[in-house]
Amino acid sequence: MGGATVSAVALAGCTGGSDDDTEDEDENGGEEPENYEVWALDQGQDNIHVYEPADEDEFDEAESIDLNELEGVPDEGVVPHMIDFSSDYEYAAIACTAGARTLVFRTEDKELVGNIETGPRTHMASFSPGDEYIHVDVIGDPDEEYGWIIRLEADFEDYEFEEVDRLDFSENEAIDEAGVWPARPICHQFAADGRSLHTLGPAHGDGGVVIIDHDDFEVDRAYTQEEAPINCGTMPHYADEKFYLTGGRPTDPDGEEGIGEYYVYDTAEDEFIVEGEDSGGIDAHGFWFTPDGEELWLLNRETNDGLILDPDDDSVIEEINEYGPATGDEPETSDAPDIMWSSPDGEYMFVTLRGPAPLSGGAHAATGVNPGFAVMDIETRERVDVVEPDPIENYDDEDIEAARDEEDDAPRIPDFHGIGVRPVDEFDSEIPNSPAYDN
Repeated sequence: MGGATVSAVALAGCTGGSDDDTEDEDENGGEEPENYEVWALDQGQDNIHVYEPADEDEFDEAESIDLNELEGVPDEGVVPHMIDFSSDYEYAAIACTAGARTLVFRTEDKELVGNIETGPRTHMASFSPGDEYIHVDVIGDPDEEYGWIIRLEADFEDYEFEEVDRLDFSENEAIDEAGVWPARPICHQFAADGRSLHTLGPAHGDGGVVIIDHDDFEVDRAYTQEEAPINCGTMPHYADEKFYLTGGRPTDPDGEEGIGEYYVYDTAEDEFIVEGEDSGGIDAHGFWFTPDGEELWLLNRETNDGLILDPDDDSVIEEINEYGPATGDEPETSDAPDIMWSSPDGEYMFVTLRGPAPLSGGAHAATGVNPGFAVMDIETRERVDVVEPDPIENYDDEDIEAARDEEDDAPRIPDFHGIGVRPVDEFDSEIPNSPAYDN
């Protein structure tokens, strides 16, 4: 059990961008669109780019945060990987796979208020229902076979974040008895019954599922790689006692075929009701509900495509042919979508696109062309824009090749992974804009 209280690091004036208030009317006297923010994480350059809706199908950058310029960030830098918001959207937790830490931001003024060491390859951090805790999935050292889950008690008055519990999978009887090996937590969300489901990985062959009972913060159930080869996405149903998960493996250039699958778990009966269903492509990864609750979008990273599921019966409504504009047959010529999040008005789905020198996910699957995020029209299923905060045209082939080869003096190449959408105005939607849905 941990017990070290970590004081927050707050730094005034550390972010750029405009402080202008949003006007009710635009220059031509028309009504401004309802406001929200898209937080896109460039893990290639350790930046957070915050965008707001502008003209139709267009977005303007409002803020840009260079994480390596913040007080308390280690000299070797951090890699912002995934983002989650508190239930009131007043705070954002960002897990950093490099730098061994989780960062907490106050969203209104983009100030860093928490800087907590959580361990090597910190992969995901999310708020518990009620926002009392932040739970962190830590893959651990690359040479180790077990990671851990940290529970941080969140004090948002004094900005202190205390580690009050730690589930070390290397010393867990339930993990050992279930025969789960290796056991490195990757992603999680909370189910309707208050438990959290954690996928294992990062490779498909290291997949599995661990379910945590938060009444006593212990492992309730664990599924091995053979029982549930699941290594990525986690998404609770917003009303039913169902939980969606993805498993993906990239194509091996030497011949091993790639995998794209999704699973549905019944949390009331503790059983899988959909197992290994074809995701329509290779390397199934992220997914997200539309705000009306009528569609669950799923993407495949390697093949730049996906499915739309009906959450009532989990049938396929439609296929998505492409998220990014580059659609070549090889990774170097095709975009690689990764994570998505919908706009709170139900108009758009925002999908991150990886760069040509990816920092995570396996080079063959995660290598993309146009780093940034795609803007998909939910109604038409068509891409209406690609937002590129730092266009790849700014880098020549030699720069990209040097980054791929990890040369000492290589430039940092944009590589977008995590994304989150924060409502600023009030929106009328059927379900909340982020899990857990019972917040």
